Amino acid sequence: MLRIRNTTLLTIVVFLAAGCLSLVSPGITPAAAETDWPGRPIQIIVGANPGGGIDTAARLMGKYLEEELGATIVVSNVAGGAGSIAARQVKDSRPDGYTMLVCHEAILTNKISNITEFDYDSFELGGIALKVYTTCLLSRKYKTFDELLDAAERDPGRVRFGTEIATNDPAIIYMIEDEFDVSIQIIDSGAVSDQIALMMGDHIDFMKAPVGLASDYIATGEFHILGFFNEERYEKYPDVPTMRELGIDFIVDKFFLCAFPPGTNQAIIDKFNNALRVVSEKPGFIADADNVDYTVEFVPLEEIAPYFEDCKVRLAEYQEIIENRF
Repeated sequence: MLRIRNTTLLTIVVFLAAGCLSLVSPGITPAAAETDWPGRPIQIIVGANPGGGIDTAARLMGKYLEEELGATIVVSNVAGGAGSIAARQVKDSRPDGYTMLVCHEAILTNKISNITEFDYDSFELGGIALKVYTTCLLSRKYKTFDELLDAAERDPGRVRFGTEIATNDPAIIYMIEDEFDVSIQIIDSGAVSDQIALMMGDHIDFMKAPVGLASDYIATGEFHILGFFNEERYEKYPDVPTMRELGIDFIVDKFFLCAFPPGTNQAIIDKFNNALRVVSEKPGFIADADNVDYTVEFVPLEEIAPYFEDCKVRLAEYQEIIENRF
Protein backbone atom coordinates (compact mmCIF):
# COMPACT_ATOMS: atom_id res chain seq x y z
CA MET A 1 0.00 0.00 0.00
CA LEU A 2 1.32 3.45 -1.02
CA ARG A 3 1.60 5.87 1.88
CA ILE A 4 1.90 9.61 1.21
CA ARG A 5 4.04 11.10 3.97
CA ASN A 6 4.70 14.54 2.44
CA THR A 7 1.73 16.79 3.25
CA THR A 8 2.51 19.13 0.34
CA LEU A 9 2.37 16.23 -2.10
CA LEU A 10 -0.83 15.03 -0.47
CA THR A 11 -2.38 18.47 -0.98
CA ILE A 12 -1.40 18.49 -4.67
CA VAL A 13 -2.89 15.05 -5.20
CA VAL A 14 -6.14 16.12 -3.55
CA PHE A 15 -6.38 19.26 -5.70
CA LEU A 16 -5.65 17.31 -8.86
CA ALA A 17 -8.31 14.77 -8.01
CA ALA A 18 -10.79 17.55 -7.41
CA GLY A 19 -9.93 19.22 -10.73
CA CYS A 20 -8.89 22.39 -8.90
CA LEU A 21 -5.28 22.50 -10.06
CA SER A 22 -4.06 22.58 -13.65
CA LEU A 23 -0.49 21.94 -14.74
CA VAL A 24 -1.16 23.43 -18.17
CA SER A 25 0.45 26.84 -18.72
CA PRO A 26 -1.93 29.81 -19.18
CA GLY A 27 -2.94 30.21 -22.82
CA ILE A 28 -2.04 26.61 -23.75
CA THR A 29 -5.00 24.32 -24.39
CA PRO A 30 -5.03 20.83 -22.81
CA ALA A 31 -4.83 19.28 -26.31
CA ALA A 32 -1.69 21.26 -27.09
CA ALA A 33 -0.11 20.10 -23.84
CA GLU A 34 -0.56 16.46 -24.87
CA THR A 35 1.97 16.54 -27.71
CA ASP A 36 5.76 16.62 -27.67
CA TRP A 37 5.78 18.12 -31.18
CA PRO A 38 8.03 19.52 -32.57
CA GLY A 39 10.89 17.11 -32.18
CA ARG A 40 12.71 17.99 -35.40
CA PRO A 41 12.88 20.82 -38.00
CA ILE A 42 9.65 22.11 -39.53
CA GLN A 43 9.51 22.91 -43.25
CA ILE A 44 7.43 25.86 -44.45
CA ILE A 45 6.49 25.57 -48.12
CA VAL A 46 5.97 28.90 -49.91
CA GLY A 47 4.44 29.09 -53.36
CA ALA A 48 6.64 31.92 -54.65
CA ASN A 49 10.26 32.83 -55.22
CA PRO A 50 12.40 34.35 -52.43
CA GLY A 51 11.84 38.04 -51.74
CA GLY A 52 8.13 38.17 -52.47
CA GLY A 53 5.23 38.92 -50.16
CA ILE A 54 4.50 35.37 -49.00
CA ASP A 55 8.19 34.55 -48.63
CA THR A 56 8.74 37.67 -46.51
CA ALA A 57 5.78 36.77 -44.26
CA ALA A 58 6.91 33.14 -43.91
CA ARG A 59 10.46 34.06 -42.94
CA LEU A 60 9.26 36.70 -40.49
CA MET A 61 6.89 34.29 -38.75
CA GLY A 62 9.44 31.49 -38.92
CA LYS A 63 12.07 33.57 -37.14
CA TYR A 64 9.86 34.10 -34.10
CA LEU A 65 8.15 30.70 -34.19
CA GLU A 66 11.59 29.07 -33.91
CA GLU A 67 12.06 30.82 -30.58
CA GLU A 68 8.57 29.98 -29.34
CA LEU A 69 8.45 26.34 -30.47
CA GLY A 70 12.12 25.56 -29.83
CA ALA A 71 12.62 24.01 -33.28
CA THR A 72 14.44 24.92 -36.48
CA ILE A 73 12.14 26.21 -39.23
CA VAL A 74 13.24 26.00 -42.86
CA VAL A 75 11.49 27.93 -45.63
CA SER A 76 11.39 26.18 -49.03
CA ASN A 77 10.24 28.03 -52.16
CA VAL A 78 8.11 26.05 -54.62
CA ALA A 79 7.03 28.60 -57.22
CA GLY A 80 4.50 28.16 -60.01
CA GLY A 81 0.79 28.10 -60.70
CA ALA A 82 0.06 31.11 -58.47
CA GLY A 83 0.95 29.02 -55.45
CA SER A 84 -1.13 26.00 -56.47
CA ILE A 85 1.89 23.68 -56.85
CA ALA A 86 3.07 24.44 -53.32
CA ALA A 87 -0.45 24.14 -51.90
CA ARG A 88 -0.98 20.75 -53.50
CA GLN A 89 2.40 19.53 -52.26
CA VAL A 90 1.49 20.39 -48.67
CA LYS A 91 -2.04 19.04 -48.99
CA ASP A 92 -0.64 15.69 -50.10
CA SER A 93 2.16 15.61 -47.50
CA ARG A 94 2.33 13.38 -44.45
CA PRO A 95 0.20 14.96 -41.67
CA ASP A 96 2.89 14.80 -39.01
CA GLY A 97 3.23 18.53 -38.33
CA TYR A 98 6.60 18.88 -40.03
CA THR A 99 5.37 20.25 -43.36
CA MET A 100 3.21 23.35 -43.51
CA LEU A 101 2.08 25.97 -45.99
CA VAL A 102 2.19 29.74 -45.82
CA CYS A 103 -0.04 31.23 -48.51
CA HIS A 104 -2.17 34.25 -49.35
CA GLU A 105 -5.47 34.82 -51.15
CA ALA A 106 -4.40 32.58 -54.04
CA ILE A 107 -5.58 29.66 -51.88
CA LEU A 108 -9.06 31.04 -52.56
CA THR A 109 -8.68 32.46 -56.08
CA ASN A 110 -7.11 29.29 -57.47
CA LYS A 111 -10.31 27.37 -56.79
CA ILE A 112 -12.52 30.24 -57.91
CA SER A 113 -10.67 30.29 -61.25
CA ASN A 114 -10.64 26.47 -61.52
CA ILE A 115 -6.86 26.16 -61.24
CA THR A 116 -7.40 23.82 -58.29
CA GLU A 117 -10.32 21.79 -57.01
CA PHE A 118 -9.61 22.72 -53.38
CA ASP A 119 -9.14 25.75 -51.17
CA TYR A 120 -8.63 26.46 -47.47
CA ASP A 121 -11.07 23.83 -46.20
CA SER A 122 -8.84 21.04 -47.55
CA PHE A 123 -6.24 21.88 -44.89
CA GLU A 124 -5.96 21.99 -41.13
CA LEU A 125 -5.77 25.72 -40.45
CA GLY A 126 -2.88 26.78 -38.25
CA GLY A 127 -3.74 30.46 -38.02
CA ILE A 128 -3.31 33.99 -39.38
CA ALA A 129 -1.06 36.57 -37.72
CA LEU A 130 -0.22 38.93 -40.59
CA LYS A 131 -2.27 40.95 -43.05
CA VAL A 132 -1.41 43.63 -45.60
CA TYR A 133 -3.52 46.73 -46.16
CA THR A 134 -0.85 48.61 -48.13
CA THR A 135 -0.88 47.05 -51.59
CA CYS A 136 -0.33 49.58 -54.35
CA LEU A 137 0.47 50.18 -58.01
CA LEU A 138 4.15 51.00 -58.58
CA SER A 139 5.98 52.40 -61.59
CA ARG A 140 9.52 53.38 -62.42
CA LYS A 141 8.57 55.17 -65.62
CA TYR A 142 5.43 57.07 -64.55
CA LYS A 143 5.15 59.34 -61.51
CA THR A 144 1.34 59.43 -61.36
CA PHE A 145 -1.62 57.36 -62.50
CA ASP A 146 -2.60 60.17 -64.88
CA GLU A 147 0.81 59.98 -66.56
CA LEU A 148 0.30 56.25 -67.08
CA LEU A 149 -3.16 56.82 -68.58
CA ASP A 150 -1.80 59.50 -70.93
CA ALA A 151 0.86 57.07 -72.17
CA ALA A 152 -1.73 54.31 -72.64
CA GLU A 153 -3.89 56.68 -74.70
CA ARG A 154 -0.96 57.76 -76.90
CA ASP A 155 0.32 54.23 -77.50
CA PRO A 156 -2.48 51.67 -77.16
CA GLY A 157 -1.17 48.29 -76.00
CA ARG A 158 2.38 49.55 -75.39
CA VAL A 159 2.20 50.23 -71.63
CA ARG A 160 3.17 46.97 -69.91
CA PHE A 161 1.72 45.65 -66.65
CA GLY A 162 3.72 42.90 -64.96
CA THR A 163 1.88 40.29 -62.94
CA GLU A 164 1.55 36.60 -62.21
CA ILE A 165 -1.15 35.64 -64.68
CA ALA A 166 -2.87 33.00 -62.55
CA THR A 167 -4.13 35.64 -60.08
CA ASN A 168 -6.96 38.15 -60.11
CA ASP A 169 -4.56 41.00 -61.00
CA PRO A 170 -5.71 41.09 -64.65
CA ALA A 171 -9.08 42.29 -63.35
CA ILE A 172 -7.36 45.54 -62.36
CA ILE A 173 -6.22 46.11 -65.93
CA TYR A 174 -9.60 45.26 -67.41
CA MET A 175 -11.24 47.71 -65.02
CA ILE A 176 -8.76 50.42 -66.03
CA GLU A 177 -9.27 49.70 -69.74
CA ASP A 178 -13.07 49.81 -69.42
CA GLU A 179 -13.15 52.91 -67.24
CA PHE A 180 -10.67 55.02 -69.24
CA ASP A 181 -10.98 53.49 -72.74
CA VAL A 182 -7.30 52.53 -73.00
CA SER A 183 -5.41 49.36 -73.92
CA ILE A 184 -2.67 47.92 -71.67
CA GLN A 185 -0.42 44.94 -72.28
CA ILE A 186 -0.35 42.26 -69.55
CA ILE A 187 2.95 40.41 -69.15
CA ASP A 188 3.39 37.23 -67.12
CA SER A 189 6.23 38.32 -64.85
CA GLY A 190 6.25 35.91 -61.93
CA ALA A 191 6.08 36.93 -58.28
CA VAL A 192 6.80 40.36 -56.78
CA SER A 193 10.57 39.86 -56.52
CA ASP A 194 10.70 38.93 -60.21
CA GLN A 195 8.54 41.91 -61.15
CA ILE A 196 10.81 44.34 -59.32
CA ALA A 197 13.81 43.04 -61.26
CA LEU A 198 11.91 43.32 -64.55
CA MET A 199 10.81 46.87 -63.81
CA MET A 200 14.37 47.87 -62.93
CA GLY A 201 15.40 46.40 -66.29
CA ASP A 202 12.66 48.35 -68.13
CA HIS A 203 10.87 45.16 -69.20
CA ILE A 204 7.59 46.19 -67.55
CA ASP A 205 6.19 49.65 -66.83
CA PHE A 206 4.13 49.10 -63.69
CA MET A 207 3.18 46.42 -61.19
CA LYS A 208 1.13 45.70 -58.05
CA ALA A 209 2.81 44.90 -54.72
CA PRO A 210 2.74 45.50 -50.97
CA VAL A 211 4.46 48.86 -50.58
CA GLY A 212 6.91 47.57 -47.97
CA LEU A 213 8.55 45.21 -50.44
CA ALA A 214 9.59 48.14 -52.62
CA SER A 215 10.27 50.71 -49.90
CA ASP A 216 13.99 50.98 -50.69
CA TYR A 217 13.23 51.84 -54.33
CA ILE A 218 10.54 54.30 -53.25
CA ALA A 219 12.90 56.00 -50.80
CA THR A 220 15.52 56.55 -53.53
CA GLY A 221 12.90 57.88 -55.95
CA GLU A 222 13.38 55.01 -58.40
CA PHE A 223 9.81 53.76 -57.93
CA HIS A 224 6.68 55.90 -57.72
CA ILE A 225 3.44 54.92 -55.98
CA LEU A 226 0.51 55.50 -58.30
CA GLY A 227 -2.26 54.55 -55.89
CA PHE A 228 -3.18 52.29 -52.98
CA PHE A 229 -5.78 49.50 -53.02
CA ASN A 230 -7.01 50.60 -49.57
CA GLU A 231 -10.36 51.77 -48.29
CA GLU A 232 -8.60 54.91 -47.07
CA ARG A 233 -5.30 56.68 -47.72
CA TYR A 234 -2.23 55.20 -46.03
CA GLU A 235 -0.93 57.51 -43.30
CA LYS A 236 2.71 56.95 -44.26
CA TYR A 237 2.00 58.30 -47.75
CA PRO A 238 -0.87 60.78 -47.20
CA ASP A 239 -0.44 62.45 -50.60
CA VAL A 240 -0.95 59.23 -52.55
CA PRO A 241 -4.61 58.62 -53.51
CA THR A 242 -6.44 55.33 -53.24
CA MET A 243 -7.30 53.53 -56.47
CA ARG A 244 -10.94 53.99 -55.51
CA GLU A 245 -10.38 57.77 -55.59
CA LEU A 246 -8.86 57.33 -59.04
CA GLY A 247 -11.93 55.47 -60.28
CA ILE A 248 -10.90 51.83 -59.83
CA ASP A 249 -12.94 50.09 -57.12
CA PHE A 250 -10.53 47.23 -56.43
CA ILE A 251 -9.74 46.56 -52.75
CA VAL A 252 -6.92 44.28 -51.59
CA ASP A 253 -7.28 42.65 -48.18
CA LYS A 254 -4.23 40.39 -48.18
CA PHE A 255 -3.69 37.77 -45.49
CA PHE A 256 -0.99 35.19 -44.84
CA LEU A 257 -2.37 31.83 -43.75
CA CYS A 258 -0.45 29.05 -42.01
CA ALA A 259 -1.92 25.64 -42.88
CA PHE A 260 -1.10 21.97 -42.36
CA PRO A 261 -1.96 18.81 -44.32
CA PRO A 262 -5.43 17.38 -43.69
CA GLY A 263 -5.46 14.91 -40.82
CA THR A 264 -2.78 16.68 -38.77
CA ASN A 265 -3.27 15.95 -35.06
CA GLN A 266 -5.40 18.58 -33.35
CA ALA A 267 -2.90 18.77 -30.49
CA ILE A 268 -0.26 19.94 -32.99
CA ILE A 269 -2.64 22.48 -34.49
CA ASP A 270 -3.50 23.85 -31.05
CA LYS A 271 0.13 24.08 -30.00
CA PHE A 272 1.08 25.86 -33.22
CA ASN A 273 -1.84 28.26 -32.99
CA ASN A 274 -1.00 29.11 -29.40
CA ALA A 275 2.61 29.77 -30.43
CA LEU A 276 1.46 32.00 -33.29
CA ARG A 277 -0.74 33.96 -30.90
CA VAL A 278 2.20 34.49 -28.53
CA VAL A 279 4.43 35.55 -31.43
CA SER A 280 1.82 38.08 -32.60
CA GLU A 281 2.12 39.82 -29.23
CA LYS A 282 5.93 40.11 -29.25
CA PRO A 283 7.18 43.70 -29.68
CA GLY A 284 10.04 42.56 -31.92
CA PHE A 285 7.68 40.76 -34.28
CA ILE A 286 5.36 43.76 -34.42
CA ALA A 287 8.28 46.11 -35.15
CA ASP A 288 9.71 43.83 -37.87
CA ALA A 289 6.28 43.57 -39.51
CA ASP A 290 5.88 47.34 -39.45
CA ASN A 291 9.25 47.71 -41.18
CA VAL A 292 7.77 45.99 -44.25
CA ASP A 293 4.36 47.65 -43.83
CA TYR A 294 2.64 44.44 -42.74
CA THR A 295 -0.08 44.57 -40.08
CA VAL A 296 0.02 42.15 -37.16
CA GLU A 297 -3.55 40.93 -36.79
CA PHE A 298 -4.07 37.57 -35.11
CA VAL A 299 -7.25 35.84 -36.28
CA PRO A 300 -8.62 33.12 -33.94
CA LEU A 301 -9.16 29.75 -35.60
CA GLU A 302 -12.93 29.91 -35.30
CA GLU A 303 -13.01 33.24 -37.16
CA ILE A 304 -10.89 32.23 -40.17
CA ALA A 305 -13.57 30.38 -42.15
CA PRO A 306 -16.17 33.20 -41.92
CA TYR A 307 -13.46 35.72 -42.88
CA PHE A 308 -12.48 33.63 -45.91
CA GLU A 309 -16.09 33.23 -47.02
CA ASP A 310 -16.45 37.02 -47.00
CA CYS A 311 -13.21 37.35 -48.99
CA LYS A 312 -14.45 34.85 -51.57
CA VAL A 313 -17.47 37.00 -52.42
CA ARG A 314 -15.26 39.92 -53.45
CA LEU A 315 -12.66 37.70 -55.16
CA ALA A 316 -15.39 35.94 -57.17
CA GLU A 317 -16.52 39.35 -58.47
CA TYR A 318 -13.00 40.05 -59.71
CA GLN A 319 -12.83 36.63 -61.35
CA GLU A 320 -16.12 37.35 -63.11
CA ILE A 321 -14.56 40.49 -64.61
CA ILE A 322 -11.74 38.34 -66.02
CA GLU A 323 -14.07 35.68 -67.39
CA ASN A 324 -16.36 38.23 -69.01
CA ARG A 325 -13.42 39.54 -71.02
CA PHE A 326 -13.23 36.29 -72.99
